[in-house]
Order: sequence, then C-alpha cells, then structure tokens
Amino acid sequence: MALPLVWLADVLRAAGLTVVETDGWRDRTATSGPQPAPVGVLEHHTATPASYENPAPSVQLCINGRPDLAGPLCHAVIGFDGVVHLIAAGRANHAGKAKASGPNPAGDGNTLYVGFEWDYQGVDQGPSPEQYSAALRATTAVLNHLGRQMDAARGHKETSVTGKIDPGHVDMNQFRAELGKKQEDDMTPEQDAILRRLEHELLGPRGPQGEIQGWQTEVGPRTIVAMLVDLVNGLVGQQGSAAPAQGLDGEAIKAAFQALPPDQAAPLLAELVRIQQDRQLTPEQYAQRPQQ
Repeated sequence: MALPLVWLADVLRAAGLTVVETDGWRDRTATSGPQPAPVGVLEHHTATPASYENPAPSVQLCINGRPDLAGPLCHAVIGFDGVVHLIAAGRANHAGKAKASGPNPAGDGNTLYVGFEWDYQGVDQGPSPEQYSAALRATTAVLNHLGRQMDAARGHKETSVTGKIDPGHVDMNQFRAELGKKQEDDMTPEQDAILRRLEHELLGPRGPQGEIQGWQTEVGPRTIVAMLVDLVNGLVGQQGSAAPAQGLDGEAIKAAFQALPPDQAAPLLAELVRIQQDRQLTPEQYAQRPQQ
C-alpha cells in the first residue's frame, strides 16, 4: 500500500520547484506511531551550516536519523540553493508533541504536519533568498493540496513544548503573509530569488525574528541606504554643505570603501553603480535637455 505523502513530488514540481527524489523515499517511514494525516506544514532548520557550494549537507542525516532519534527526520529538505530533496512519504520524526497553534490542534506533531527542514545553521546563519522562496512555494503548494488555509503553516518554535527556536531568522507572521502571493505575481522561482537576494544585499541579514538589522560595520549596524547617507553626509561635511558633488575627495571615498569588509563593500559598490545608471539620460531625455 502506498504511503500517504507520495503525492509530494508531483505537487512540488507543479509549483515550479526543482525536486530531487532520494532513493527509497516513497517507501520510507518511521515506526514511532501512526502515519501522517496532515492539517498543516511545519517549518524547521537543520542547525547545520550550508552554502551555495554545499547546499544540502543534511540530506543523509535526515534519512538515517541521529543516535537519539531514528530517521527519517522530515519529509523534505530544502537546500540553500532552493532545491527540494524528498526524504519520506510516510511518518517522519520531525515535530514531537505539538501544542495548538493557529488553526491547528495540539497532539502528535508527526501525524499533524508535513515537515520541511531548511538546511542552514539557524543561529549565526539565516536562510538564503533561494531557500526562503522555495519554502514559500513548497508550503503554499502543500497547503493548497490539503485544502488548508495559509495560516496552517507554522514554525517549530510555535508548536514545540520544549522550547525549539526553528526556523531561526524567519518571522513566521511575515512568512505566512507572503504565502500564496507568488501564484499571483507570475514570477519564476529564479526571479523571486533574485529579488530576495537584492533585498538581502541592501538590508543585510535579518535578525532572529526576521527584523531588519543591517550589515555590521565598525560604526555599528548599517543598511546599504544608511551607509550611502553616512558616506555622502560625511564627505559633504568635509567639503562644506555648498560643495558640488563632483568636488568630493576621491581618496575619501576610497578610504570609506576600504574600511568596510569585502562582503559589505561589494553590495555597496553595486548599489552605487545602480544609482549612477539610473541617473543616465535616455536618448529622448538627452535630446530634450536645455541647451547651454
């Protein structure tokens, strides 16, 4: 007899996601209780550092389990690159005892929820833009398949009776507010991920509750916009408030960039380039400019 979640592959692919079916996932199940009859989706992080070079380091762990907890540990792993790796179509030991949360009742979380593990560290590292976008699409697709409202998506930190913190760096209220919107936008997953990466570069990594906290610099946390304001105000202040922009000291600009770590200077430079490109006149505007 087929396990209850064998439909996951088709549903996730239909949502535009890249799906990897691990060997044996359709027949994989935990033996710790009844099979899932899900009313929601539960979001986790793996607590393992991930990267674009090693985007899904926890797949085998989620299949095999840990010394203290038998596998499988989730139904799917969402990699740092946004690829979804299917782990189990039956029961997974991902949730434990769950308290009531949103529209979902209390009870056996492994029965009540489809479990998605986002592969990232969760304390010092937040999810990548591609990962966040994939989680939105995957969660929306599953809830639609189940016929459940979007607020049936919960974070483990919202259902745990033992003080879990996952998914770290994700504001679940914001996450729920974004569910379903991508189907209205006609954006591809790649386009959505690009927009999220731009947001990340402009605003910096978000805090534990999803709040904007900026990039850490020698003068404290700064978003790209704040750094631009600081840079321009400081340079204009050196020259006098009436100094024209072209009179700013190039060496001072160079020094300001050199004071930033490379991962902060690069997006700042990219934003400056974008601003300069926005200032360029179109051929029509150039033709219409006042003659000197």
